[in-house]
Amino acid sequence: MTLRRIALAHFHRTIALFASAAVLATGLGAGAQSLPDNVLKDFAFREIGPTVFGGRITDLSLVEGRPHTIFVAAASGGLFRTTNNGTTWECIFQHEGTISIGDIAVDQKNPDTIWVGTGEANNQRSSYWGDGVYKTTDGGKTWTNVGLRDSHHIARIAIDPSNSDVVYVAAMGRLYSDNEERGLFKTADGGKTWQRVLWVSERVGATEVAIDPRNPSTVYAATYERIRRPWHLIESGPGSAIWKSTDAGATWTRLAGGLPSGDIGRIGLAIYPKNPDIVYATVADFNPAPQEQSAARPMLGFWGDFTDSGFRVTTVTENSNAARAGLQVGDVISRLAGEEMTSVWNLIRALGNKTPADEIEIVYTRDGEERTIRMRLGAEPPRAQQGQPRIVGGSIYRSNDGGATWTKQNTRPIGGDPPYYYGQIRVAPTDENRIYVLGVPMYASDDGGKTWNMNAAASVHVDHHALEIGPGDLDRLVLGNDGGLAISYDRGATWDHYNNIPLAQFYTVAVDMQIPYHIYGGTQDNGTWGGPSVSKSFRGIGASEWYRVGGGDGFYAQIDPFDSNIVFGESQFGVIFRLDKRTWQSRSIRPPQTDRNNPDRYNWSSPILMSTHNPGIIYFGGNKLFKSWNRGDTWPQVSPDLTTADAEKIKGNVPHCTITTIAESPIDPNLLLVGTDDGLVQMSQDGGITWTNLAGRFPGAPSNWWVSRVELSRHDVNVAYVSFTGYREDDFRPFIYATRNKGQNWELISGGLPHEPVNVIREDPRNPNVLWVGTDLGCHVSIDRGATWTRLKNGLPTIAVHDLVIHPRDRDLALGTHGRGFFIVDIGPIQELSAEVLGKPAHLFTIEDAYQWNFYSNEGWSGNRLFNGPNGPYGAAVSYHLKSAVERGAITLTIRDASGRVIRSLEAPTGQGLHRVYWNFQGDPAPGAAQGGGQPGGRRGGRAQTVPPGTYTAVLKVGDQEFTQSFEVKRDPMLDRVPGPVEPEPAEAEID
Repeated sequence: MTLRRIALAHFHRTIALFASAAVLATGLGAGAQSLPDNVLKDFAFREIGPTVFGGRITDLSLVEGRPHTIFVAAASGGLFRTTNNGTTWECIFQHEGTISIGDIAVDQKNPDTIWVGTGEANNQRSSYWGDGVYKTTDGGKTWTNVGLRDSHHIARIAIDPSNSDVVYVAAMGRLYSDNEERGLFKTADGGKTWQRVLWVSERVGATEVAIDPRNPSTVYAATYERIRRPWHLIESGPGSAIWKSTDAGATWTRLAGGLPSGDIGRIGLAIYPKNPDIVYATVADFNPAPQEQSAARPMLGFWGDFTDSGFRVTTVTENSNAARAGLQVGDVISRLAGEEMTSVWNLIRALGNKTPADEIEIVYTRDGEERTIRMRLGAEPPRAQQGQPRIVGGSIYRSNDGGATWTKQNTRPIGGDPPYYYGQIRVAPTDENRIYVLGVPMYASDDGGKTWNMNAAASVHVDHHALEIGPGDLDRLVLGNDGGLAISYDRGATWDHYNNIPLAQFYTVAVDMQIPYHIYGGTQDNGTWGGPSVSKSFRGIGASEWYRVGGGDGFYAQIDPFDSNIVFGESQFGVIFRLDKRTWQSRSIRPPQTDRNNPDRYNWSSPILMSTHNPGIIYFGGNKLFKSWNRGDTWPQVSPDLTTADAEKIKGNVPHCTITTIAESPIDPNLLLVGTDDGLVQMSQDGGITWTNLAGRFPGAPSNWWVSRVELSRHDVNVAYVSFTGYREDDFRPFIYATRNKGQNWELISGGLPHEPVNVIREDPRNPNVLWVGTDLGCHVSIDRGATWTRLKNGLPTIAVHDLVIHPRDRDLALGTHGRGFFIVDIGPIQELSAEVLGKPAHLFTIEDAYQWNFYSNEGWSGNRLFNGPNGPYGAAVSYHLKSAVERGAITLTIRDASGRVIRSLEAPTGQGLHRVYWNFQGDPAPGAAQGGGQPGGRRGGRAQTVPPGTYTAVLKVGDQEFTQSFEVKRDPMLDRVPGPVEPEPAEAEID
């Protein structure tokens, strides 16, 4: 038997012994017990970033007369403010009902008055809803919700420059359903009351409002017809239009002179402030293009995604010129038609002046060898993808007479694609011809839109959503996009990216078994990343310590627990890869198509699962379940189509009827459970040979809801959990079900949760009574199998928790949030909580082994424009619970060495609740020396001698009761490490 097999056998023997003991100790009948605040007060999350790549910004605001003040609104991460031009940032909006933001407005007369419209307005599948409009009059210290709670997505707020009590709000309404509270709203009393002044229908909302600065009674607005379903997006219609009022919103005229009508999508507006008769509009025109615009466009004949090494081919069209030239799936293209393949913009530029039949050269790498081919471009079929006819596309219009007539400025499409995601246009404050349009690139024109710089922000992330100019300086551009914040001081010639705002939008989280362990996850539009959970720097985890392991939109990541160099990940719609961090070589391992007549379908976030029984076994979900026995080299299909395969939904323009979540039993590898986006839960008890559809066994569950997570118990083979999310139905009720008889019957256990869609349910690896849940608004824990729930909120914003994992060795809870990056908290004592423990007069919890990290200082002279994720308290954590407060002299806490000698006396809090004291590995200081227990960030306190590694015991005395817990103090393993593979410590439980 090899050492690897011995370790694997020990790994699962430990799990089985621990799980059996836990079930016997707790039983199924544990009493209901929610957790009071005094139990959780010392469990504070660490927000560790990363910030190196930013996250989606939806709006920006500058302040006249305060050039160094910038407000940054995030799609799902709150509102940040800097007063020193981005050197440091403060989040001033993060604990409200929701922190997804569509737009903000700062009162220029009184910048301490700020309006926030919640609910992102970009119509993405990941756009979170809001709960109305918030207002502060004290610069963000306190906030008040002033109404429009059912508007869900707010696209624009405009303050009357002559009267700050008059405010207009463009409300888009619900994204996934029709509703009344949409259109343009107005308050004349600072938000106390609201009047809807413009309304079209229950499916048409407002995306824009702009006030004439010369005459505030003149107001322009844009409406937008759109609705999403999980399988289809309708992003245009006749309700989209531009409107004008000349009586402060009392009456409205739909503008038409020269503007298109019919099938219109999102519209953006901009008024030239020096001459408000000049108005610009960006219009997504979905009407069929004239014949002369419908000439065939060049077609490559292959698809793929961008990685750090180039453009990785994921699909080659059968019988295309690319296939005939020999291009294959997995090839990585470094150069195409003379352009380096580093971004989507380079690809657009490479094909910009090409026509069908033009010959191009492609340089690519296959199996480590660079190759070159020449091929002729094909012609795109008359109908584009999804069967849509060629459309007019992004159009820029200008009016010189206050909207009476309009002239189209561009001859080729200009604007965001897809249009629903962008729709922003800006005009320079003192130059009527300098305009910007935000899309995948940022477009800029100096002649009013006749000619264009097609990439005016070439050195920063693509997908732009917000732009502010100045104030008072046309050369200063402040830009927000999917990669965060960038500023130019030379009108876009060069850019400075600000990588010190925590805005990462993670879909998943995973951990490895290094010491200290690393944390991984896939992000919206910023790839898949990994980095340390603890830094050896006194400052904490810095931007340079994070590394990218995959490109595109990142999703699931799985790491081999026995070789942390092997990482599996994927980008959107099932582009799965395997990376070896020793060489940083990445290989596409996507399963081949199983049926040419019915192509396999993959979800936006297709699940990957590594077997807990054998890390060489990988599961991957499309509409069928695939299982690889050789780390993805080959993929036998182990199931039929496990979805409803609804023909109407499959015809939609969003891939649907796909698997969303997979579980393999840690006890029985033949027991499998999967969930789908069309509401099915399927179970196999023979490794995938046969399947049972469990639909209809979940009492009260709405039909066809998205299954967000399935979880099979590691303590009892008969126990499983399933969660459903109504996010894509605009229904926010929580649904979590549990079975105790292997799926025959299910009971609802989410009754104690607030109305928050559930994204993930995890059973604790050490205690079957403890459950962890991530929702669209936070994180919750139950210590009684779902009978009661408690929100974990110390250090955690009101944030969407898309995924969570419990580290099996280090007993950390790690969250992957969609808007603020990773959060970590040590949960060891919570794993041991029960009604019995809370009922005792006193209890000393297990003390985890602690490392004497070899910290270093890298502070140097790098200034303050940094974000460092905190390391957390340094030392061994001693935790105890007091049922009632005790007198100061009635409690002592000491540390003893292996001989029983007291080497340190620690100050022990005496109040009711759970307390945590950190010992910093030092003995009692000499008389007169500074005291120190343990300090956050890794700095040691006091001057006493640091103890050597070894076995130590904490002794807690409360009255006449004495409690002891022994633990190991360990040397930093990096000091003993030799070159070679990263080997994990033996684990106490498998990786979630």
